[in-house]
Amino acid sequence: REWDIYAHASAEVGVLFCTLVLITGPIWARPVWNAWWVWDARLTSTLVLWLIYVAYLMLRGQSEAGSTRAKYAAVIGIVGFLDIPLIHFSVLWWRTFHPLPKIVTTEGFGKGMDTSMLVTLMISVAAFTLLYFLLMSLRVRIERMKDDIDRIKKEKLYSH
Repeated sequence: REWDIYAHASAEVGVLFCTLVLITGPIWARPVWNAWWVWDARLTSTLVLWLIYVAYLMLRGQSEAGSTRAKYAAVIGIVGFLDIPLIHFSVLWWRTFHPLPKIVTTEGFGKGMDTSMLVTLMISVAAFTLLYFLLMSLRVRIERMKDDIDRIKKEKLYSH
């Protein structure tokens, strides 16, 4: 159950972050693309990840708690995980509107960016990683509290 709690909490934070990417990305890119949405490989594969997150959360919300639900959710989670490299490499594998990678290049780490931009990016990555762990830990605490409440209810029910 413990890993299931972490997976659920992580998926909730993941769908939040993915939603933010799908909203803010087109806002920033609209002046360049001259459209709110283009069927770009990276953008589309990110949308697929968002749909996988939503499917995962829908499954968890609609089925009874237990090992069967956890197994099906784990399968969806693995499919979502497999989409991550697809998102990353999409700009290399297909013709895309997104620029080629600037951080990890054949010349080495960060060689495609100005140092000040790289430092800013790394600070942002660290901040969002900390935010992710903060939000996830809060969701884990809530799930554990729900489990405690359910356990107390069962104890009271069977003690009478």
